[in-house]
Amino acid sequence: MRGCADRRETLLLDIHGELPAREQAVWQRHLEACPGCRQERQDLLWLLKAATEAMPAPALSPEHAKALRESVTRDWRGKQAPEWQKGFFLGMSLRPVPVLIAAGFLLAVLGWFGLQALRTTAHLFPDPEAPKQVMVSDAEVVENLDILEHLDDIEKVVQVVDHRDIVL
Repeated sequence: MRGCADRRETLLLDIHGELPAREQAVWQRHLEACPGCRQERQDLLWLLKAATEAMPAPALSPEHAKALRESVTRDWRGKQAPEWQKGFFLGMSLRPVPVLIAAGFLLAVLGWFGLQALRTTAHLFPDPEAPKQVMVSDAEVVENLDILEHLDDIEKVVQVVDHRDIVL
């Protein structure tokens, strides 16, 4: 006879002694009412007892036990972070070299984009104190060449007018 399929996990926990105390009473009532589960429980308990008697746990010599304990302890300590590395960032362990590399890379990227932004804004907002410069193309110079030829004469007239006292 087979036990109830929906009680399989409970049965396994019970025979291994791991069934929570709050489920013990319900399981005991079910065992009293269900002969299939009761029989399967007895069969599994007998099987576990027979397997334990037939194949006892191998004995571990004190030397081997000590070597195994030291190996596990050494491996466990090797994976542990030193106290000074714990809890820097939200309680997580941080290794200094990768963190420094990441921070340096982040600063380099931000610096690069910051310089690009400064260059862009420098062209958008020229210095108000700087003298105004007029960009003249070569074509404009050639077109206005006759005016430029008379520029010397115009400058002389301006100097005379500026230095002469005009009486009205």
